Amino acid sequence: MMDDTPLAAAHAAYQAGDFDGASSHARAFLQSTPAHEAALTLLALSEHAAGRYVSAADAFRQLTAIRPQVPDYWSNLGYMLRLTGRQQEAEAAFLEALRIAPRAYGALLNYGLLLMDMSRFGAARHRFLDAVEADPSQAEARIYAASACFECGDIVRAERLLPPPGEWHALDAEARHDLGMALMRVGRTTEAERLLESGQGDSDDPDVLAKLALLYERTNRLGLAQALFDRLHARLDGIGLESQADALTVGSILAMRRKDYDEARTLTEQLLSLDPAPTARANALYTLAAIADKQSRPDETMRLLAEAHAIHMALAREMMPEISQPGWQPLPVVKERMTPGQALFVDRPHPAGIATPVFIVGFPRSGTTMLENMLDAHPGFVSMDEQPFLDRCVELVKRAGFNYPHQIGEPSDRDMEALRADYWQSVSRVAKVGPGQTLVDKNPLNILRLPLIRRMFPDARIILALRHPCDVILSCYMQDFRSPMFRVLCSNLETLAQGYVDMMRFWIDHQALLQAEVLDLRYEETVGDFDRQVGRIAEFLGIADRHHLAEFSEAARRKGYIGTPSYSQVIEPVNTKAVARWERYRPWFEPVLPILKPIADHWGYSLSLE
Repeated sequence: MMDDTPLAAAHAAYQAGDFDGASSHARAFLQSTPAHEAALTLLALSEHAAGRYVSAADAFRQLTAIRPQVPDYWSNLGYMLRLTGRQQEAEAAFLEALRIAPRAYGALLNYGLLLMDMSRFGAARHRFLDAVEADPSQAEARIYAASACFECGDIVRAERLLPPPGEWHALDAEARHDLGMALMRVGRTTEAERLLESGQGDSDDPDVLAKLALLYERTNRLGLAQALFDRLHARLDGIGLESQADALTVGSILAMRRKDYDEARTLTEQLLSLDPAPTARANALYTLAAIADKQSRPDETMRLLAEAHAIHMALAREMMPEISQPGWQPLPVVKERMTPGQALFVDRPHPAGIATPVFIVGFPRSGTTMLENMLDAHPGFVSMDEQPFLDRCVELVKRAGFNYPHQIGEPSDRDMEALRADYWQSVSRVAKVGPGQTLVDKNPLNILRLPLIRRMFPDARIILALRHPCDVILSCYMQDFRSPMFRVLCSNLETLAQGYVDMMRFWIDHQALLQAEVLDLRYEETVGDFDRQVGRIAEFLGIADRHHLAEFSEAARRKGYIGTPSYSQVIEPVNTKAVARWERYRPWFEPVLPILKPIADHWGYSLSLE
């Protein structure tokens, strides 16, 4: 008769938290009964709880051999292999679990985490979304799905996936920390801060301290961020790799902001020595490139940027395999042109009483954030972080069977009224526009939505931000954009220059046809003669008390979170430091100057040596 005493002792030890004892008793039992399922399960669980993931994986592998049709055994094997860094084997185990049970929540979730480890964000997003569909009640799946969507540039879906505040109290510490970072990424920094600061026993948790330091820096509370970094830096070797990476990242950013470039370089190189994931490595390379630029080392700058862009292109190919197809166009609409016959709607009577935003458009890195914050500083205007609400309107037009931009005049007035209602409903989720206030919709890529703006809001006033094409392109090339599409567009100077020309030509041709109310504002003139440009903006928008516009940098500092890459520049007084920066990189620009010349000539910018 079989003696069950060691198995009972193993179970009792496990329940008591004595995982070493549980493992010892389970192994003793397995000596006489090596294929006993319950004993192997106890052994696997005990080894996992004790942090011995290799032996836990071995036990789960034996279970898959005994009962190969049990998906949980394959899923648990994949999880243990992931913890030991054996990613290919882990993926094979998860795939087998999902072959047996395609909607197994645990396998979907943990496979998604493995894919995130492997920087396969597109595939991870699909698995997390499958997990959300398999069990919508699980807040953890929605948090990770939101993080993956953010990595893929899908910010709108990321925010919609986040669990509501009523579910936050039930989250464990790790999920709460991950949610705090996700909230920060979508701009909900007040909620992120409250969540990160609310955990019991978190006051000295390095993961929380590092995330709070990142949040404080991002909201321009540099003293608080520095104090937390100093606490973390003093104990850096004793904290986890993720917390080390976050701490070194925020320390480097803070050093950059106080112009201590040598310290920023030291911290960033220390971060790279941790062998971070590709995304973090690319971010570090962008930082080193920015440091080299500040220290007037253009060769090093361009070398580092090329390496960072190569990483981003590899990540983009995983998220968007179609980019490898010949002739793929990241912004296909730039090739479309309306005809005069398709623009007759501009002569129709305009509906009365339409609430109309002010739109700020322009190629990215042309000074749109400065203009937005100038208006947001005025009590009569309310801005929102860059939102894709007009993109959604275009999609609604297409779903209704109308081609954009050619058929934008064909939907009925009632259709347009419904489209405006959808737009304002989207706005209401992110901005509160009070009585007598005007919304400022700043999104550089709305430069491609001029036909839509002219149709939806016939009397809209639009500010077009202009800047020297080469300075724009250099700034974009040096920038880490979140959108995979824009990462592809900015992957090299030639592609970027052609994208700039195509986008500007789209605007120039359609503005000539549609004759919208537009104020052209040149960055160089704004920073060179600020008072005059403030006057032009005030006159264009009918602003009487224009002093608010001139004091925008202080208002931006009080605002806290600014959801664009230039959040740290816009709180500084206006200066001309970024004018003609591209001249230092002229040797790299020479091949693309012929591409840029037609648009540079149109706007009156010189490409010759000054």
